Amino acid sequence: MQPWLSHHAPLIAASAASVAAAGGIALWWVLSHRKSAEERERLRREHLVLHGRIIDGSVLDWSEQPNSTDLGTLMYRYYISGVSYECAQDLTFLKGTALIDATCLGQPASVRYDPKNPANSIIIAEAWSGLQHPNRVLAPKVLDSRVLPKPV
Repeated sequence: MQPWLSHHAPLIAASAASVAAAGGIALWWVLSHRKSAEERERLRREHLVLHGRIIDGSVLDWSEQPNSTDLGTLMYRYYISGVSYECAQDLTFLKGTALIDATCLGQPASVRYDPKNPANSIIIAEAWSGLQHPNRVLAPKVLDSRVLPKPV
């Protein structure tokens, strides 16, 4: 061995071990602090409530889950600049917060969409609902005051 390498071998080994340990800790932190699918969906809805534009649409269908407390899936359609968008929103994460009624089928509704990505849209969220009922507007319960849009 060369004198320089034999003299610095312990320092090089310690440095490599430290870098490997730091990399392992960083990898563990990234993997253990991932957002769940429910959290990502809630953040998407919150973003659309705060920053999305509202446009008229219509409710096409509602598929309720039999023998379950899940609200199912709500299908709706809206038009932006001559382009028709047919979307479905999974209401599983909104159980206990939204009022869904079968009389909303075929009725007009308000849709919130992302102007940068018009296909990214919602028709109902924790703090906002685009569903309308002949006698009243179906407003979900407010779970978090941070989600409420600011008055204009």
